[in-house]
Amino acid sequence: AALTIAQLFMKFNWTSSIIIYQNDAYGSDGAKVITDAFNNNNLTITQMIMFDIVGRTIRGDLKALLLSSPIRNVILWAETDYSSLILQEAIDCDVLGPQFIWILSSTVQLNSFSQADNAKLIGILTIEPVVASAVNEPTNTTLLNAAYD
Repeated sequence: AALTIAQLFMKFNWTSSIIIYQNDAYGSDGAKVITDAFNNNNLTITQMIMFDIVGRTIRGDLKALLLSSPIRNVILWAETDYSSLILQEAIDCDVLGPQFIWILSSTVQLNSFSQADNAKLIGILTIEPVVASAVNEPTNTTLLNAAYD
């Protein structure tokens, strides 16, 4: 997913992003892999914002952190339950669409938010890994064999 996100940025000539990640192995490792993919493609992560999964809050003032940055692309690397909480905070802080583009690493049920907030959900993209057969693509056996070796 990290390489796909980097390729998306290159396709649209975006050069930098902010990452919001959950503070566990999933979040930290994902943020590192994305940062590495960005560095390898001359892209920049300008800010990393941590979501505390114990306290279930962003460390810091989300609105101030995002609005003080000139960057308007946000990568949200968190599991579904945490992503929903983070998006609700973003709705409450008014830091979603159309001001920002959010790229999610997990599926979030957008109909779980209030209907009054639907317009704020503009500009959300979700990028998820899928099994090749699910999208009628052949399995990359070269990559699969390399992983086994």
